[in-house]
Amino acid sequence: MITEPIHPDGIELLKRECDVIELPPGADETTLLVHADEAEALITRGSIKVTREFIEKAHQLKDVAVHGVGTDHVDLQAAADYGILVFNTPTALTETVAELTVALLLALMRRVVSADRALRAGEWGRKYSDLIGSELMGKTVGIVGLGRIGTAVARRLKGFDVNLLYYDVIKRRELEEELGIRRIDLDDLLSTSDVITFHTPLTAETHHLISHREFSRMKKGIYLVNTARGRIIDEEALIEAIRSGKVAGAALDVFEEEPPRADNPLLSLENVVLTPHIGASSREAMRRMAIQSAEGILKVFRGETPPNIVKP
Repeated sequence: MITEPIHPDGIELLKRECDVIELPPGADETTLLVHADEAEALITRGSIKVTREFIEKAHQLKDVAVHGVGTDHVDLQAAADYGILVFNTPTALTETVAELTVALLLALMRRVVSADRALRAGEWGRKYSDLIGSELMGKTVGIVGLGRIGTAVARRLKGFDVNLLYYDVIKRRELEEELGIRRIDLDDLLSTSDVITFHTPLTAETHHLISHREFSRMKKGIYLVNTARGRIIDEEALIEAIRSGKVAGAALDVFEEEPPRADNPLLSLENVVLTPHIGASSREAMRRMAIQSAEGILKVFRGETPPNIVKP
């Protein structure tokens, strides 16, 4: 069972060995529950929650393939309780998310989105005033989370002649030597960086990792990019920091509530660049995720163990 659209090559791979049910556009948790007893395997992209209620009713379910990295929409404990394997596809989207991160950062610092809007509105003269941006070169960039994606971002940013810092629970000695990146604690990273980009999973420890206290430690005029998970940053505190001028601009691909409500103040702030959780949405990455999800499911059906198993 496939909960949201995936690349057709993954579907074709599955159809060679099993029946495939694709939920219709607009499906939700209720739709998924209706089909619970039919599913022996599930591919989920994250818009529909895989709840304990579904898992309890899915008597034939053997495994859940997460088309992507984040598993916060899956009740991992319920899956473990019922002996259901959960795996994800982290290697499929690393480069794509890293490229979007750099694209958002450059668009933010050079006011690309605002400049586009100004030109279309006939406001050419704004190029002499509020459309003057900032260079990335020479800035100190703090990377929160130096896993696969954080590392890929660091490799790309190195070419911009920036000073790279990182915070991670694990010391990455080889990467420090390769990239010239330096590990410091989170408070020091917050107070030192001109730019901060987030690449940590959402866990109990990282929920609201950045809130009022953390914003108070940052430099005035800092730029923030989040392509990880929205709930890593306390949105209320972020909005306050943007309005006060503490944060010069933010680029967000993820939000505390997705999609964000129409009255979310972030939608009306000029110095914010927003995208609808498209970090992994390139043609190449979508194909890789679909194929890796399908291959993992077929492994389970054959009695083999898929890669990248996720546990509670």
